[in-house]
Amino acid sequence: MRANAGERRPVVLVAEPQALPGMWLEDALANAGCAVSGPYGTGGEAIGSLDAKRPDFAVVSVDLNEGPCFPLACDLRRRGIPFALIAGNARVPKAFADVPLLGRLFDARDMVSAVTAGCAVPGCPRACPMLGRIAAGEELALDQCPTACRS
Repeated sequence: MRANAGERRPVVLVAEPQALPGMWLEDALANAGCAVSGPYGTGGEAIGSLDAKRPDFAVVSVDLNEGPCFPLACDLRRRGIPFALIAGNARVPKAFADVPLLGRLFDARDMVSAVTAGCAVPGCPRACPMLGRIAAGEELALDQCPTACRS
């Protein structure tokens, strides 16, 4: 998912109340070529940031300081910003059944794959670089795909 020179890096909002996991998320996303907005500890802080710099994707912990993330998740959905939830054992309302869920312990590659898949929507600059070859019916080996696209 690395951005090439001169290419805009996708912006990923991170909402995570704990310092160390927040820094790990920030580092993992930066290493994957993303610009990071946050980490924010509360839903209010994250919502307040949305007008300043619209993210391409968000990674949101269900349990934030000052309450659950669902007001933030609803705001992201209203704005058309795709997101993934870090849920652990927390209950997630059925309204978010279509949202990628990450456990409390997850591999950075799983998160980057969720970001990549979420950013592969119309209008996002991070579409799969292999889509042209796939559409043309060309042979494609898994080892030709960017690391972030592999499951």
